[in-house]
Amino acid sequence: MKGGISMDKIRISDLCSRLDPRYLEDMDVENETSLKPSAQRIENLVFQKLNAETNAAGMAGKRRPMRKKSWKILLIAAVFCLFAASVFALAGGFDYFRSIFGDTAKHVEQDIQSPGITAADSDRQMTLESMLTDGYKINLIVSLKALSGEAKANTFGHEPIDLFDTNLTPNSSYEHEVALSYTCSELEEFSTENRHFYHLQLDSLENCTGWDLKLSLSQEMGGLSLDTKVESTTAARQLDIGQDIDGNLTVESIQISPLGALLIGSEKEAAGGLPAPSVDLIFLDGSREELISPMSFDSGDDGTALGGGSAVISDDPTAGPLVVTTYGMRNPDGKVVLAAEFGRIIRLDQVKSISVDGVEYSVK
Repeated sequence: MKGGISMDKIRISDLCSRLDPRYLEDMDVENETSLKPSAQRIENLVFQKLNAETNAAGMAGKRRPMRKKSWKILLIAAVFCLFAASVFALAGGFDYFRSIFGDTAKHVEQDIQSPGITAADSDRQMTLESMLTDGYKINLIVSLKALSGEAKANTFGHEPIDLFDTNLTPNSSYEHEVALSYTCSELEEFSTENRHFYHLQLDSLENCTGWDLKLSLSQEMGGLSLDTKVESTTAARQLDIGQDIDGNLTVESIQISPLGALLIGSEKEAAGGLPAPSVDLIFLDGSREELISPMSFDSGDDGTALGGGSAVISDDPTAGPLVVTTYGMRNPDGKVVLAAEFGRIIRLDQVKSISVDGVEYSVK
């Protein structure tokens, strides 16, 4: 007690429950943070907060039942909760990836990195907020902040795919050309007027763990850049197969991670389209998901295909087929590399086996 003012804790829900409805009204609050949670996210946080307090107080026997109030009370509680430190702590790498992969992001929450590497010039600030990778699929969350009105007009009018350039530098033992695919989309839920957030995904047919990654803005915007390493990958399991498919293709190994699958094989003779067996993932509950099929790649009837792939187009890839993209290529050493990218994140401890052309291999 100091100066007659009690320093006891006051719960937000207590304040709201005691308000006279005559004095309730909507509030406009200026958000000075870099976050812009959705209305559903705010509502969920408020209910989590109120529910936790109600349960704790009920067990202690110190709380009267809350009277039913209008939605305006919830709005006020949401505003207070939004700017409370406890809510800020919930925002970050996990929330970014949850907006992409849904609640399945919790399966790899411990593998999400938050580098926080920043580069800036007089016009823009670029920050690598988060990274999630299995060594082959590299997911980056990047924020881009405009530091002036002119920079804002010249930045956020571009398509996301045109904003960034990426470059991977292999370690000294790598001798082949780097083959990468690249996509970029905006995470509008987190963007504010002057700061936008983007999901960049790099897909490689080689393990990029330990490689140097350079992320740059396009030359049109000055080429601002930052450097990091691809590391701290999420766990993956490899199955040594050694299965002959048709006398020409042999499946040597399959790697499975929470983010996707990779098949490595060899050909006696390279001709036509990329060869692909039927590969399914079988879960402990008996359900199956197709990873790769002979229809995953172009036929290459007019010649020998060096690369190819396919994609599943869906408004909500987390609710559709597990595999949303397949891609592959022939390497100069006679290897065939086929990859499958997942639209949601799986738990490896829920995978029972992998089936290759009807032959089942246990995943331990």
